[in-house]
Amino acid sequence: MNQSVRKKQKRSRHGWGCAALFSIFSFASLIGVVALVPALSPSTGAQVADMIRGMAGPQVTADIESLSFWIQDNINQLAYQADGKRPGITLGQQSVAQPTAPVITPVSRPTLQPAPPPTQTANQPAAITQKPIFQRVVPTPLNTNAVTADPQIGWQAYGPAVNGQPVMAQALLNLDPTRPYAGVALVRIDLSMLQLHTEPGFLEPSHATNVTDAIPNLGTIPPADMSRLVAGFNGGFKAVNGKYGMVVDGTTLIPPYPGIATVAIYKDGHVQIGTWGQDLFPGDPNMIALRQNCPPILEAGQMDPRVYVDNTSLWGNTIGNQSITWRTGLGITQDRRYLIYAVGNATSVSTLAQALQNAGAYTAMQLDINKHYAHFVTYEASGSHLKAVQLLDQMESDPTLYLVAHSRDFFYLTTR
Repeated sequence: MNQSVRKKQKRSRHGWGCAALFSIFSFASLIGVVALVPALSPSTGAQVADMIRGMAGPQVTADIESLSFWIQDNINQLAYQADGKRPGITLGQQSVAQPTAPVITPVSRPTLQPAPPPTQTANQPAAITQKPIFQRVVPTPLNTNAVTADPQIGWQAYGPAVNGQPVMAQALLNLDPTRPYAGVALVRIDLSMLQLHTEPGFLEPSHATNVTDAIPNLGTIPPADMSRLVAGFNGGFKAVNGKYGMVVDGTTLIPPYPGIATVAIYKDGHVQIGTWGQDLFPGDPNMIALRQNCPPILEAGQMDPRVYVDNTSLWGNTIGNQSITWRTGLGITQDRRYLIYAVGNATSVSTLAQALQNAGAYTAMQLDINKHYAHFVTYEASGSHLKAVQLLDQMESDPTLYLVAHSRDFFYLTTR
């Protein structure tokens, strides 16, 4: 072999070595950015994740985010072991106050009872079988409020009162002994006094152009509801993460998918959470809105076995259900009297489900994840305007949250 050939081979090996080092450095830098940026700035971290998702797709993004959260979780645990002072989450200091708008006390309102399972229709997939989950119910007495109802886990009155009575209660649970700084905050919502609504964002879930014509002012609470507004909270995943169904006022943004946890709202105001194709079915003329997100996490008061299955595709092509991050969820009691919102700062799906189960939820689902998308706010008067006040001190503060057009879907609560 002559000297010229040896030099070329040496240059080639050197070039491949430089390329390999550059690739390793680039990947390490990317992991560092994705791992550190969300901790320092959740909003910037969300933008970085969206950028990667647009270039590489949801699965690659899920893998990177899973590694990122694993790194962050280990840093948090090491920091706590070092000084025992790793901060957790704290409930905001908000007093119970009367709403500025007049409200009407419900009179002789019937107790919300579970409806019998609907009859299976011919257009349902043949593989789906009806599975009624609501058994005999002992309804919550109407003179019981959100604070005094069982089970008692330290509920405290929260948010505006209606005619002097609390309509929401808050509590904070610590369920993970390996992470003493990890908490799950819960809000119990009295649906005999409050009405749930859902609103699509002006960007998400992504939708056909005809939806904009059918639902004007996407991402905005209708003016008619502003005078009765009590609270608002985040919705579910982006359409790219699972393509979970959403219907608002009879307009379908994304068709509901069988086997997915679904919250449904009906004409008479009652709310049901169940599995599409097992507890909830298409063709019900009384169902006016729904939102799906991931498999159920509680069914018939028991945790769904899938909460222990760490599978990113099962959980919306995003991080696995055992990854530790901010998570939110929604449950409902068996008699459908109380809706329960949950948010945890260092939480797996199984811990989220356990918190909702402890709070009395009979069925439950996961909503959005990551700190930037975890929101629960109540509204109070600020001069001539309303101001949003976050549930947790650690939530991103935005006094105009849901009061101006929002890009992501959300839920809101009004007095009846």
